[in-house]
Amino acid sequence: MATCIIILDKRVKSRKNTYNLCIRVIDGKNQLYLNLSKMTESQYHTIFIKKEMIEKSVEFRRKCQEQVAKVEKILSEIKVFDRTLIRHLYFKKETEDKSPKLLLRLEDLFSLYIIENDHLSFRTKKHMTESKNVFIRDKKDRSILEITPEFLKKNEIKRSKENVSISSINSNFRDLRTVINYFSNKNKIIPSTYTYPFGKSGYSICEYYPKKQVLSNEEITKIVSLQKLNNKDLEFARDIWELLYRCNGINFADLIRLRWDNRIGNSFVIFRKKTENTRKKLKQEIVIPINEKVQKLIDKVGQSNSPFVLGFLEDDYTEKNYDYMHRKIRGKINKSLREISENLNLSITLQLKTARDSYATVLKRSGVSIDKISEMLSHSNVIVTKHYIGSMDMETAFSVNENLI
Repeated sequence: MATCIIILDKRVKSRKNTYNLCIRVIDGKNQLYLNLSKMTESQYHTIFIKKEMIEKSVEFRRKCQEQVAKVEKILSEIKVFDRTLIRHLYFKKETEDKSPKLLLRLEDLFSLYIIENDHLSFRTKKHMTESKNVFIRDKKDRSILEITPEFLKKNEIKRSKENVSISSINSNFRDLRTVINYFSNKNKIIPSTYTYPFGKSGYSICEYYPKKQVLSNEEITKIVSLQKLNNKDLEFARDIWELLYRCNGINFADLIRLRWDNRIGNSFVIFRKKTENTRKKLKQEIVIPINEKVQKLIDKVGQSNSPFVLGFLEDDYTEKNYDYMHRKIRGKINKSLREISENLNLSITLQLKTARDSYATVLKRSGVSIDKISEMLSHSNVIVTKHYIGSMDMETAFSVNENLI
């Protein structure tokens, strides 16, 4: 949790022997200094250390504490430690009075979008902040008016040469498009004379479903048959991978949130975390049958003294707690899965996300209909499932060409 204190910042001394009196904000390894005024070291000592009680000093301390309260309120509302966003909110009135045009800066529009859409999840806000940084990395004061189809195309080419995936590039462009749409149609800050850069007459974000290699049935059998590993971390990683595979290929994000009270009879009934804020009209339950193999894995890795099956979360967890725990545990498990991949000499590197691919692949190979696979994966429609399974099906391309003479 971030803390705010008033300090005299002695890093830079002015010609008049004064320093910046500032609010220092600390959040873990992150620090931010918000300047309040300038004063000498002796003035600081008199007002804040000795706490001089003359009216002028008391009133000055009171005003400084009001500024600390203002910063603390901002921190409680944004939930993401973003220096630019905190500065923008803290100096907002002053900035708007001096330069209304400043709000056309891309940096300000992204920050303001996050503020005005408090319903966004912690991870969405974090992703929006990352997207903002992508577009202002080489020019901090870039204006929205500079975002043209030509700019977007050059950005795509440049980042592709830097080996950034098409999926990542597209996700950043979608965030940018969302911000432009919001400030063009809802909170109309962007002038009507601005030429919209996306769509038929501009830049089109392509739908991209990369072909992927998948594990063979023999390799999946090797993984699920692997028992009693010498290393506890490796054994836990393998068990978690198999549990994801047998639980409808759910994501690790859903498994880490799985609660004992999600169990109804011989099934777990949950909603996907990925769609909790995106599907408004149709929320589709995932029903995970608890068969003998699933029960055996739950008995092995489950924590009965916690409300959550894996025991990594507590009832009052925040989105920030969740994001930290999710990334920490996922990284550790994936590291162990890479070691298992090498030990088993698998054709692709084992990761938590490959459990979902393997689930869908095995069902398809077994002749299960697309409709049933779509329902079990909790996709919004069969078209999504066709794209998903099609993107995995590189092996089909090889099998087709085997028919050549």
